[in-house]
Amino acid sequence: MTGLLYRGLARLPLAWLYGLSNCVAVLLQHVIRYRRQTVEDNLKQAFPDASEHWRRDIRRTFYGNLCDTTVEIISGSRQPKSFFTDRMTISNPELLEDLSQQGQQSVLVMLAHQGNWEWMLHRAAAQYDMPMAFVYKRLHSAAADEFSLRARGRFGASAIEMRETARNFIRHRRTPRLIYMLADQSPGARERVYVTHFLNRQTAFFSGAATLAKATGFPVAYARCRRLRRGYFDIELIEICRDPVEMGEDGILQRYAELTEASIRECPDDWLWSNRRWKHQVPTAADNEGSASSSSESQSKPES
Repeated sequence: MTGLLYRGLARLPLAWLYGLSNCVAVLLQHVIRYRRQTVEDNLKQAFPDASEHWRRDIRRTFYGNLCDTTVEIISGSRQPKSFFTDRMTISNPELLEDLSQQGQQSVLVMLAHQGNWEWMLHRAAAQYDMPMAFVYKRLHSAAADEFSLRARGRFGASAIEMRETARNFIRHRRTPRLIYMLADQSPGARERVYVTHFLNRQTAFFSGAATLAKATGFPVAYARCRRLRRGYFDIELIEICRDPVEMGEDGILQRYAELTEASIRECPDDWLWSNRRWKHQVPTAADNEGSASSSSESQSKPES
């Protein structure tokens, strides 16, 4: 039933969907109060010196952007490549061409939940000739998960489930690809992490992206998405490193955290504040060392 709803909504003009977004944003914020306390707590922690009026405005705009992003993703599931070329500019597309050695080398592209992260994948498909892949975590709703995978893969991008990432990277290490990974989610309680100061508190980042970059030698880039106006975006590509071995895992993750925080502080209403980003206790150095040891042991087990 949910899948039918998504496909039905995707047939509507985007302008109509934006009208629906306006109504749902009000309901989410004031009636359903979808994760309202989480949003308020996250904003207060990140911007303790801001006024209540300022944080209220950011909260209101956030709910509008969240609903806009949702209907944009639904609409994008049926749009041609030219739609994304018209609505998303890439200010420096040559960076990925350079890092990939003109398509001869895989590149890991780290993203954040800002702007429209789903449209970025489609825009890249319109720009580059290289095969693409995206790392994903299964959604709780089977229908939403199926719709999301179908929408993301419609221009040929292959899906890599998070728990299969290491195996997939090893299996396809000789195939040049652009590999996209959202890396600002809350890591699991037992996952190997890197801890740094982020948005005014100690924050754990899943270390898998940096670990895989170092293991494969793939250069790493950051893709930043700015919402210019409703339905229009600009993508800026920023080099994190060309040699992940030289920079090291901690260096890669620290640079990613700094770039993500800078993007959020510049456009604070456009990050996913409803995400329970800090739901797990940040591990101590000893805890993380134990987690790293456990992770290394599990990764070293031979495939059955």
